[in-house]
Amino acid sequence: MTQISLQKVLGIVLALASIPAALPLFGCDLQLTAAGTTVAVTRRASPGANYMRDPEIAEAGIPASLQQFEGLMYLLPDDATLHETAARVYASYGYGFMEEHMEQAEFEGADEEVIEHWRGRSSLAYTRAREIAISWLDRRHPEGGGILAVQRQGLEAFTAHIARFQSEEEARVLFWAAYGWARYISLHRDDMSAIADVAYVSVIADRVFAIAPGYFDHAPVALRAGLMAAAPPALGGRPADARVEIDRAIELTQRRNLLFLVTEARLVAIPLQDRALYESLLQEVVAFDVDSYPEQRLPNLLAQRRARRYLEETDNFFDPAGTEPEPASEEETSGGEAAAE
Repeated sequence: MTQISLQKVLGIVLALASIPAALPLFGCDLQLTAAGTTVAVTRRASPGANYMRDPEIAEAGIPASLQQFEGLMYLLPDDATLHETAARVYASYGYGFMEEHMEQAEFEGADEEVIEHWRGRSSLAYTRAREIAISWLDRRHPEGGGILAVQRQGLEAFTAHIARFQSEEEARVLFWAAYGWARYISLHRDDMSAIADVAYVSVIADRVFAIAPGYFDHAPVALRAGLMAAAPPALGGRPADARVEIDRAIELTQRRNLLFLVTEARLVAIPLQDRALYESLLQEVVAFDVDSYPEQRLPNLLAQRRARRYLEETDNFFDPAGTEPEPASEEETSGGEAAAE
């Protein structure tokens, strides 16, 4: 889901830094006008980043864009488009790059300190994405002290509060609050307080799905599926149900959003211990011609990078292909056909 606003488009923001802070009110209006124009142009231009061929160039340009977004949000705290886009870029940075570095470090057997460095940076990106989204949402509905305050009142109160958000504009921002929150949970599966938040994130995801299921290439469908599979089976995880949902997202996007296929391989095939499904999905991702769908080239390149590594890790999650179970002892096979049944 990595859609990254072009740093070039945001160049106008640099001009704002040269405006003296002591300008009269008219100067402040000029700053706000320039900032508002920048946000509008950014939203229209941001899909162009998906055409990029070099993920390293994209990664290198994101930090400067994020700094610019932070300044714009300071000037325009009520702008929905700005908060949606900034939260999206932070979340995409976390998943597409920071978490990718963490997984690569794990794959290479790096020191735990290195792995935790990237886990921490990923967590910070997801936390900031959630903060940005919630800060705007709480300005729309501050009742009860806002989303996180209402969460402390329990799931029923939280569900009633989230129901206050009804517009598609609100749903778009809600999505990134849920996505950042969900990705944070995925990094901290050994933290029971984080796992306990799955129920609350699911409430937000269900609300987004009810209002805008087709948003961001049907991402709300995939998000619900991921949440179904997020918890361990003993704590209510439902990988079989998740498969139905993610299959729907895959078909709605004509199997061209490769991140959805990677999601099914990791969150569905592994819990179900379906090695054939896991390998077929990842092989399909690797074989996909990214130039056949240039509108999604960069995210698909990132998906392919993950898929190649995940295929190399297959034996970590499943019995090696072709391995036969050890022959049972004579006592274990007593009962013949009845035991086989």
